[in-house]
Amino acid sequence: MTSHDPSRDHTGDRSVADVDVLEAFARALLNHERHDEHDELERTLGLVVAHAVDSLPAVQGAGVSLVTRDGSVTSYASSDDNVAALDALQGTLSEGPCYDCIREQSPAIVNDMAVAGVDRWPRFAPVALEHRVAAMCSVRLVARHHSAAGTLNLYATQPGAFDASCLATASLMASHAALAVHAAQRMADFAEALESRDVIARAKGILIERFGLNDEEAFERLRNSSQTTNVKLRDVAAWLVADTIGEADNIPTPRPRPNHHEAHQP
Repeated sequence: MTSHDPSRDHTGDRSVADVDVLEAFARALLNHERHDEHDELERTLGLVVAHAVDSLPAVQGAGVSLVTRDGSVTSYASSDDNVAALDALQGTLSEGPCYDCIREQSPAIVNDMAVAGVDRWPRFAPVALEHRVAAMCSVRLVARHHSAAGTLNLYATQPGAFDASCLATASLMASHAALAVHAAQRMADFAEALESRDVIARAKGILIERFGLNDEEAFERLRNSSQTTNVKLRDVAAWLVADTIGEADNIPTPRPRPNHHEAHQP
């Protein structure tokens, strides 16, 4: 975490300074070199946290935590090792500004970690103070259906660091981070859908060749097998393809669901 530098404090018209910050941030995103979708999210979120530290005078550290599919929260991008450790600690304790922000669906701000922070987060705040964190702000990354995809977490070494203007700028940065998360999720969903279509098409081709079925009949046979075995259609298709090419040993064989009436017969 960087030290507070008084020379970075805004002077003059604060609104003009904020516009300059956002314009610089937008240029950085536009000039950001695109990479393979697998590491694009990490690179974009890394750019968000780096720009938050570079452009917001009150901020000496920044991180992004994301909500996983099982509801847990994990540290995904951080400006330095201290931030990574503190973001991870919030996930471990289920306590801190990040968790309050997600639960209450509103920014969580504490401008005096030594007093208000200890009262709100008795386990997290003492560790944050040991890392010279005097104030914190967590802003939501809004996901689909207005739930929280994660948070942008800002750390300051001076108390009273976060005002309304800083919060507004941070919220816009969080919106950019949320867009990156949405794009990555769409890419993952799209890739999974393409993979499913491909394996189902290959399975239908096997059935058509093996049994002389047409496309509709082959799909119906796969669907019936899925319903009978209570196995997803894609997994039934994957097993058939693997079995055909001799790799089915690594995939569980679809088996029929037990008949409860038969199971209770003496």
